[in-house]
Amino acid sequence: MPAAQRNQKLLAAVAALAVAVGASSTTSWTASADPAAPPLPIDIAQAPGLPAIQQLSPVLQQAAANPDNAASMLMAAASAFAGNSSAPADSRQVASSVSQFVQQPSSPDVPAAPGLPIKLPSNVNLPGTLSQLLPAGAAPPAAANPAAPANPVVHVPAVGAQPGAVPHLPSGIDPAYVVGPATGEALAPAPGAAPDSTPPPPGPAPAAAPPDATPASATFGPDTPPTQEFMYPSIGNGCLADGGNAIATAMSVAGPASIPKPGPKAGQTAYVFTAIGTPGPAPEQKLPLNVTWVNLSTGKSGSATLKPNPEINPDGPTTLVAIADTGSGSIISTIFGQVTTVEKQCTFLPTIGSTVVP
Repeated sequence: MPAAQRNQKLLAAVAALAVAVGASSTTSWTASADPAAPPLPIDIAQAPGLPAIQQLSPVLQQAAANPDNAASMLMAAASAFAGNSSAPADSRQVASSVSQFVQQPSSPDVPAAPGLPIKLPSNVNLPGTLSQLLPAGAAPPAAANPAAPANPVVHVPAVGAQPGAVPHLPSGIDPAYVVGPATGEALAPAPGAAPDSTPPPPGPAPAAAPPDATPASATFGPDTPPTQEFMYPSIGNGCLADGGNAIATAMSVAGPASIPKPGPKAGQTAYVFTAIGTPGPAPEQKLPLNVTWVNLSTGKSGSATLKPNPEINPDGPTTLVAIADTGSGSIISTIFGQVTTVEKQCTFLPTIGSTVVP
């Protein structure tokens, strides 16, 4: 056999052996490596509000590009979803909340409650106990133009009574059956009951409150800004170290406020997005997490990218923030996109929130 032929056969045999060894090594490595766990699917039954968010968030993004028609676009989409009887109840509730906020945003004519740095939406009434939360000397705003009763009852004093001067009972009422004794008189015993001669024990003297005392809960200051949680949490598919899904909370802060640092100024809105259970954020986010907003009061719209702040949860959970020049008014916003932690990159489903900026 010529030398050239022998060399050619030898090279072919070596090449075949190399391919076989390589295939054997690859197979051995693959068999010994732990298979990557696929991300857990998101069960809509456990997050029944997500269908509404997933449908309304793209509409809000489109409305931001055409803010003049934003309210009508959002109203149409939200009303249609809220009327869908086959949708989950939580999703219909989310859609109704969006529709209500768009239909009845905060009115400039509604004054801000004293001590509260936000204006109240026109469809929100202050609870009766709110006065306990306000600073000393403050009171909730009175209702504008309270409705008069349809058939007012005219009070007719009894004969011989002096209205405005002497307490008196309506005509025909026997004082003996009135609850409580008259001034300077003892309480008469009930008919047939033996009189009780035991004097009641003296009660403790009420402690005098300081003149400028303010309830502890009424400390409205720069560190207690008006915050509003978004309507529904976001979910990151497979964002946890074990492949599980991460829940994220989103909230807005109306300026002026000192947090989140450096703090939104007057006419600004801060957004805070926290992926619960994740480690700290990567210094550089590979793909953005964005917020798109529409000011329903002014027709202004815009978007911003949420980024890590070294002073906020640097070791986790991953928290991204943004401050947007939304202006004063009723703001509706949606947050969507991706988050990059020091371990992995994952996509978060959108969420929607509403904010009133004074």
